[in-house]
Amino acid sequence: MTRANDHRIIGPKLNLYQQNDDIGPGLPLFPWQGETVLYELKSFLRDLLSKQGYKFVRTPHISKIDLFKKSGHWANYREDMFLVKAREDKMAIKPMSCPFHTTIFKQENHSYRNMPRRYAEFATVYRNEASGALTGLSRVRMITQDDAHIFCNMKSLDNEISKLIELVRIVYKALGFKNTTVELSTRPKKYVGDIKTWNQAEEILEKALKKNKMKYSINKEDGAFYGPKIDFHFKDANKKSWQLSTIQLDFNLCSRLGATYTNKDDKEEYPIILHRALLGSFERMFGILMEHYNGAFPVWLAPTQIKIISFNDEMITYTKKIIKNLETKGFRVEGDFRSETVQRKVRDAEKQKVPYIIVIGQKEKQKGTLAVRPRGSKPKFGIKMTDFVKQIRHEIKEKTIK
Repeated sequence: MTRANDHRIIGPKLNLYQQNDDIGPGLPLFPWQGETVLYELKSFLRDLLSKQGYKFVRTPHISKIDLFKKSGHWANYREDMFLVKAREDKMAIKPMSCPFHTTIFKQENHSYRNMPRRYAEFATVYRNEASGALTGLSRVRMITQDDAHIFCNMKSLDNEISKLIELVRIVYKALGFKNTTVELSTRPKKYVGDIKTWNQAEEILEKALKKNKMKYSINKEDGAFYGPKIDFHFKDANKKSWQLSTIQLDFNLCSRLGATYTNKDDKEEYPIILHRALLGSFERMFGILMEHYNGAFPVWLAPTQIKIISFNDEMITYTKKIIKNLETKGFRVEGDFRSETVQRKVRDAEKQKVPYIIVIGQKEKQKGTLAVRPRGSKPKFGIKMTDFVKQIRHEIKEKTIK
């Protein structure tokens, strides 16, 4: 039985995402409503990461198979990769971005003096998931990751892990996530590298968790094939747990791809990589957010922040001036000028879960005020435009959740 707040119901109902049999399972379409939410999430993260010293990069969607053979993905991830042919070359659609970011690092000259280096990319990758496992946005074949790789040395490693844990806290707070748990995932049965290095990596992550006073459990044999990881789980509105953020420690990839930096003794040394994602994937996170908010997104994420309704045809010209005024201030505004009753238009806006509904009538025009109906509340009359703008700007800036 499907729940009322299932994102597979909410999404199509609010036109946040679509699916089409001609395109294929696990390959969602995002109309403007859904793209707006995704854009705001990306903007939030990009601004946050830029202030933390991350440099954004861009990488291809396909590569020669040789790259994945060198990185270890071919031996450990081949079954989940889509393969294509480009004339004489055998190619693979990328299932993750780490070999590409490492290649960028390799082709630049780096000294211990400018370490660590933090590369980020909102990268769409493709994984050949079994069709029977695909569902809504929770399990898809097109996965857009808020991907980042930090190239560091032992001296900076502890501090970088602590920074990442704090980043996770900041993001979860902004999204209103409270029911979170943490796991330390250890060496899987199928792995690259030697046992000694793995034990060292697991010990480093465990010390970081203890230092940051994080309660955690051990998830045996569930690490990535190249290194152990810290996984953050969130329990959604339906009490289902999802693995979202991850911090993965990798001593192997740089040596496999020959990526080095010059150390203090003027010798070439392989950096350590911290693979990390804060949301996990935008698609899965979008589905979780739909259910978490039951489609009623906070103002900063809402596709339409303000719906303005004209009381009658005489008010249309004046109402359009109000819309233009709010749009120039950076708000996402829509007008409803249909030949329907005000009550019907208000009901429709409520069904669309718009945060603010404004009705413009003769009284509002004469007084130069607004009649504002906050989502889920009774209308408030005589609101000054300057006061309304100040309030909504504050809600957007503070990521207020009501």
